[in-house]
Amino acid sequence: MRTKPLFFWIVGLLLLLTTFACEEAVNWELDGQTISKLAVDAIITNEITNQEVHLSLSTSDMNEPVVQVTDAKVRVLSIRDTFLFELASPGLYRSAIPFGAEKNTTYRLDVLWEGERYTATSRLSKVFPFEEIKFREIRDTDSLEIVSVGPRYHPIEQAMYEIDLDWGIPLASDSTRQAKMFFYTFNTVDINELVPPGKERVLFPKGTLLIETKYGLDEAFGAFLRAVVMETEWQGGVFDEASSSVPTNISNGGLGFFSVCGIRRDTMIVR
Repeated sequence: MRTKPLFFWIVGLLLLLTTFACEEAVNWELDGQTISKLAVDAIITNEITNQEVHLSLSTSDMNEPVVQVTDAKVRVLSIRDTFLFELASPGLYRSAIPFGAEKNTTYRLDVLWEGERYTATSRLSKVFPFEEIKFREIRDTDSLEIVSVGPRYHPIEQAMYEIDLDWGIPLASDSTRQAKMFFYTFNTVDINELVPPGKERVLFPKGTLLIETKYGLDEAFGAFLRAVVMETEWQGGVFDEASSSVPTNISNGGLGFFSVCGIRRDTMIVR
């Protein structure tokens, strides 16, 4: 009889999965004396619009409120043009005139803050055509949920998908009729991506207005976003990996990322 070897093999596999699934409480020792660093969140696109740069300070406490930077000088330069940015609201700098990134051009972000200069460069990335969004109907209701927007893995394409949902005109104090979701396509495969932790489901009725914005990612920005989601959305699953520093292309010890992305945008009514 061959049932015993099979039985022991199954038991061994279950024990292995149980071991991986165990969670251990960890007390994080955070250095309260850490000096705050400039954090940059800047995506310049090929869309003719007033481009935006977000500046804030890093914190040493996860529950500490974010401090927005309001006294920086910001500009984006190319070999032909210089675009000045003005403070629109705390932490948000908007270009004084609309512009869009052009192909085969290197753009440099230049931020002067407290006597220090922070720079980063990027070139316009390629963005591939949309793929069909797949929805799932919720049984016995008029509601839907998004199953997929694009492939999780693609050997030659990386992308970020920003999905804005609106199923009514919300009241001034009510945002429950709107939602924003993000999906990603990377050119690597990670176990945490294949077996992600559970997260809140976003359900919406038929007739919802859906706006999809697709950002093409180059290798560097794709690696940055992958590191971010591994530290956020993909944490807390069965196969968690050790935390590590998120890459950056900001000079002078800055944090965050500056990228120039090709985008596509589409609008639909979900039926």
